[in-house]
Formats: sequence, structure tokens, C-alpha cells
Amino acid sequence: MTLKETLINTLVDSMSLEDLQQYVENDMADFLYNCSESEVIKNEFLIKINHTLDEQFYNKFVKEKGKDLF
Repeated sequence: MTLKETLINTLVDSMSLEDLQQYVENDMADFLYNCSESEVIKNEFLIKINHTLDEQFYNKFVKEKGKDLF
């Protein structure tokens, strides 16, 4: 394991669930801030959505929000 991987694992392991959730929320907010709505739906977001098993989440964001973009 590299030094970077060790540091990342140590930081993540030391986070509480709440801290980890807040970190992910902040990271996604930073990412989405620089995207237009069509970029969010058509590009990165579709890649990320493919990795979720939550059908309700998929329906809410892709079927409802993306229907006008495709």
C-alpha cells in the first residue's frame, strides 16, 4: 500500500459516519456547483447513478429531471 493510500484509509477510518456523510455532501456540492444541469444529467451524474441500487433515487433524478434533456 502506498503512503497516499495509507493516509486516505487512516483518515476515512477515523471519521464518524456523520463526518463521512458531510464530507461526501460537500464534495458533491463542490462538483455540481461547476456543472450546468445538462452536464449533471448527461455526463458525470449518469456514471455515478449507474453505481446505485436505489431505484427511487434513479427515478427521481433521471426519469423526472432528465426527461427533457434526452
